[in-house]
Amino acid sequence: SLIYLLVELTQTMLSKRLAHCEELRAQVMEVKALPGMGTTIDVILINGRLKEGDTIIVPGVEGPIVTQIRGLLLPPPMKELRVKNQYEK
Repeated sequence: SLIYLLVELTQTMLSKRLAHCEELRAQVMEVKALPGMGTTIDVILINGRLKEGDTIIVPGVEGPIVTQIRGLLLPPPMKELRVKNQYEK
């Protein structure tokens, strides 16, 4: 995908110019309800690590939403995200 290509080029060509930061940064792409899973969010992790049990704060329409990560689901490698796929734990 185009995002993968952009990240790969950034990591290889600009690695000496990148600065390490301990702060978690992620971009929320989509909020959706999956049958049998409940409400899920799709994010692009920019910096840091996420794990089950972490407390996160996500901006909402009516103010910030504070919640815990109950599970991390990853799509299969090189699959279109807009098509319904099974997720890997």
